[in-house]
This record gives sequence, structure tokens and C-alpha cells, in this order.
Amino acid sequence: MKILVVDDEQKLARVLAERLKLRGFDVTPVFDGASALARLHGEHFDGVVLDLRLPDMDGIQVMQQIREKMPDVKIVILSGHATEHDFKTCRQLGAAACFHKPAKITELAKALTDFQKQA
Repeated sequence: MKILVVDDEQKLARVLAERLKLRGFDVTPVFDGASALARLHGEHFDGVVLDLRLPDMDGIQVMQQIREKMPDVKIVILSGHATEHDFKTCRQLGAAACFHKPAKITELAKALTDFQKQA
């Protein structure tokens, strides 16, 4: 399963990508919304792990653009600053799961695996 990790905390994004790779995922990290959208338009990804606070745009805006153009891409929200209202909005927009940082890698991997089974 090919996953795009989008988080402006570069060290965290790289560590998360490596930990998911160890669990068999094909993972690419990017660090802002524009880069995420460009990669999604140029390559096929099965899922996106998306932070809500990005330097160039709001993660919810990124999610809305993904939903409009790539409705089959699974989206998992991973945020250190999200409120329950933010998570509710994300679920209404089609997020498959929402986690607060730091999320347990086993729960994140399980969520991604469950998504793969649903696809």
C-alpha cells in the first residue's frame, strides 16, 4: 500500500515514514500542502496521513482538494493541535480515522491495513 505522509515537522514525518516502511508500507514523506497535492497529482497513492497544521495551507483545505479530485484516496488525520470539532469536520469530509500526536504506530498501521482491506 502506497502512503503519502504530510507533516511540516520534517523529523517526525521521516520517522513515521520509516516506521511504516518497517511494517510493509511504501511511504513518501512531504512537508507542506502544495507538495502533497503535487505528488498526489503526479503519482498514485492509496492513502494519506495528513497533519492539519501546515506552513502553506490548512490541512482541511488539503483534504478537501484531495476529496474533490481523488475521492478513492484514504485519508488519516494525525494532528498535535486538532480539537474534537476539527476531527468531526474531518470525519464529515471523509477522513477514515483521526489520531492525536503522538499516535501509536500499531494503531496507525492497523488503521491503514483496515483501509486496504476495504478497498
